[in-house]
Amino acid sequence: MLKRSYISKLIALFVGLSCLVIAYNHNSSNKFIYKGTAYGTTWSVTTTKYLNDSHKLTIKDIIRKIDYVASNYKEDSEIAKINSLPDSLNIGVSKDLYQILDIANEISNLTNNAYDIKLGKYSSSLGFSPTFNKDLSTDGKAFFSLNKTNQTLYKKGNFWFDLSSIAKGYAIDKIVRYLEINNFRNFIVEIGGELTVKGFNNESSWLLAIQDPRLLIQESGKLIANTGGEKISIATSGEYRNYIYDKTGNKITHTLNPITKKSIVNDSLSVTVISKKTAAHADALATAFNVMSIDSAIELANSFEIAAMFIIQDADKLEFIYTDAWYYSANE
Repeated sequence: MLKRSYISKLIALFVGLSCLVIAYNHNSSNKFIYKGTAYGTTWSVTTTKYLNDSHKLTIKDIIRKIDYVASNYKEDSEIAKINSLPDSLNIGVSKDLYQILDIANEISNLTNNAYDIKLGKYSSSLGFSPTFNKDLSTDGKAFFSLNKTNQTLYKKGNFWFDLSSIAKGYAIDKIVRYLEINNFRNFIVEIGGELTVKGFNNESSWLLAIQDPRLLIQESGKLIANTGGEKISIATSGEYRNYIYDKTGNKITHTLNPITKKSIVNDSLSVTVISKKTAAHADALATAFNVMSIDSAIELANSFEIAAMFIIQDADKLEFIYTDAWYYSANE
């Protein structure tokens, strides 16, 4: 006959195992969300695996570090200090800034310079970032190149970099890499509406909503899913939120035409890009396609098999125009 103490231990073990099973089932059917504010917007990390305090601190630190690399709103950020140098040879830059500039160069070349991060002074003069009472004059020359061997930057011309169209995407990529290294397989990382999604929402694909650009409230205009749990990055660019009015009442949008140096005027309300490379690529490409005419953007996107969706206003209805690759990247 089993001793009473032994039976008690068995009961305790059974109860303990039962609690573990109950806890596991509870966690596997729920999501863990960590969120905050940065870059003048909100961010969130959603996972199906528990985010402990150490992970949360690291994620917040990644966001903070990229802000001090790429922000035009911080006078002591790395890019703001570089912007204060009119002409410079062999500026040593951080690994993060080098990678951001390298991707920006790639997208600029791909889009025939429709994407241009050298318009910081023009953007600041319109009120989209502080001037810090510094000289806004330009000399017409704006050029930079990168030296991969010694991780340096050559800057020619009295211009300012503006990395607002790529920094959020790059920060997402950094967080994604951290999660992957730490064996997170199912998650969404989102900053200001740009995001990367991977894996599953428990047993289902993640369902993602693209906002109706006519509405100020967060109401979806289109739903997509990461079929099969694939990792995809999604970014949207449009003039429906980030704009101001000048003294005469004219609407000034935050995206500038690299040729005219003025706010863009285009036919689309918004452009959404799905990238299987990185969120930084999606972020920059969405901006470039927003600058280009719809026909030119679609032609370029199709030639490089880039998934993109354009939303345009047709009377009182929305019209959705897709590139060829969109149907292979999204499940509507």
